[in-house]
Amino acid sequence: MIATLGRFVEGPESVGAFVDLLVIGGGITGAAIAYEAASRGLRTALVEERDFGGATSAATGKLIHGGLRYLKSLEVGLVRESLRERRILSDLAPGLIDVYPTVLPDADLVVRLGLTAYDLLSYDRNRVMDPAKRIPRHRALGGGRMLYHDCLMISPERLTLAFVRSAAASGALVANHTRADSLLTEGRDVVGARVADVLTGGSREVRARVVVNATGPWAFDTLTGSPLTDGSAGPAPAVRSEGIYLITRRLTDLMTLHVTPHGHFSAAPWRGHSMIGPTERPYRGAVSDWRLTRESVEEFLTSINEAGFLPGALGLSDIVHAYGGLRPLTGDVGDDTYAASRAAEIIDHAEPSRGGVGNLITAAGGKYTTSRAFSEQVVALAARKADRLLPPSRTATVPLHACATGPIEQYVAASQARNADFSPETVRHLARHHGTDHDAVLDLARTDPSLTRPLDPDGELLAQALVAVRHESARTLPDILLRRTGLGTLGHPGPGLLESVATVAATELHWSEARRATELETADRLLTLPW
Repeated sequence: MIATLGRFVEGPESVGAFVDLLVIGGGITGAAIAYEAASRGLRTALVEERDFGGATSAATGKLIHGGLRYLKSLEVGLVRESLRERRILSDLAPGLIDVYPTVLPDADLVVRLGLTAYDLLSYDRNRVMDPAKRIPRHRALGGGRMLYHDCLMISPERLTLAFVRSAAASGALVANHTRADSLLTEGRDVVGARVADVLTGGSREVRARVVVNATGPWAFDTLTGSPLTDGSAGPAPAVRSEGIYLITRRLTDLMTLHVTPHGHFSAAPWRGHSMIGPTERPYRGAVSDWRLTRESVEEFLTSINEAGFLPGALGLSDIVHAYGGLRPLTGDVGDDTYAASRAAEIIDHAEPSRGGVGNLITAAGGKYTTSRAFSEQVVALAARKADRLLPPSRTATVPLHACATGPIEQYVAASQARNADFSPETVRHLARHHGTDHDAVLDLARTDPSLTRPLDPDGELLAQALVAVRHESARTLPDILLRRTGLGTLGHPGPGLLESVATVAATELHWSEARRATELETADRLLTLPW
């Protein structure tokens, strides 16, 4: 049986009317906070204007890493925390995280010393449940090249969803495509928010003891949307960091990390292709105006080609997919976004210097890797504000929803043996992406031959689209193509596949023909490169 996410804005009037903690923002930071809070007994609600993990949390290089480069700025505490969380996440979601080798092609003495410190700081790296997640020490390959290991998420979108589903399984009320239009205030206190369903237009008030603003690059805009909190927002961020990634044909067999005058970027094998990125480009416009542009991509291609680390020059025609987003940064970094700290920051708006507004917390900045640890700190502050004594945290030791597979390769092999009517690729993909729910996905596929046909080399099935709308709160076609499955993350899959997925979604969600046409148009536009 596949557990279904709840959407409290569509429930009975009494549901979600009052909670201990309202989290605004459903990226990895908000999802981890909601899970941490709900698992420790706080009545929790989570709202996300778009889709869970649909912005910055998906615009990543998919690494779960300690941040080797942060040793240069002596952020030893951040590196140690990141390395500890790398190990913890490997246990929490073994199917979604792999150990991943990386080559540094021109390692000088400073880099080699940094790698030694990296190994020392990750002294507990092999205290993992799955032997396949053990990480060896770095070693020299010759010719100035060094090999070390971090971890890679096979799908950041599914990992973020696992946190959301863990929050829901712990009793949190979660709602995507639900915008916090304004904060509710009484005197100098925030007491909740008015939220609206973006797709249907319905709205309601949700009252809360404490509100957490976890909207990432939108944190400033969230605060300026209400008169009381406008003054607590501080100055508008002068700059944000744009990061984009390119997906091309497979160019390398190992991830290679390069440092250039334009920043650092890597070329990494991923799903039979290469993933190249990220950029570190200052962005000064409104967050809502950001788009992936041909100009940004061409500028990045110039940097790649000037670095000369690939077999030949890359052009626009070599790119099958591209994606990106804005990183939230803490502090005034000017144009040097590459050197900006990735440390998270908790802002207690009750402090006079932060506006003197009660019951409001902003969770800012941070890395995907450390989001779970960061959530412990946020919830500790929220509990004090709500005057609640909480039991100890358990999120570091309990596997995420549907992720209690045990050693993943053994789990995959056992599933392939008992599901021999599907291709090994399909079973592997489903076992890793859906975890302990995957047998139910296969059983659903068996009910209709149209749901069993593999749609891509990974073996993904149309049944996953049905599961996405029926059990995983996917409400739009891009939700399915980009965040519940990987059908759209290697480029435009073609009009035929879009039509098939749209038919499943339209039937299940009762779309009108006009809505179905709009969804197809939106998906086609998002998946078509801007050149």
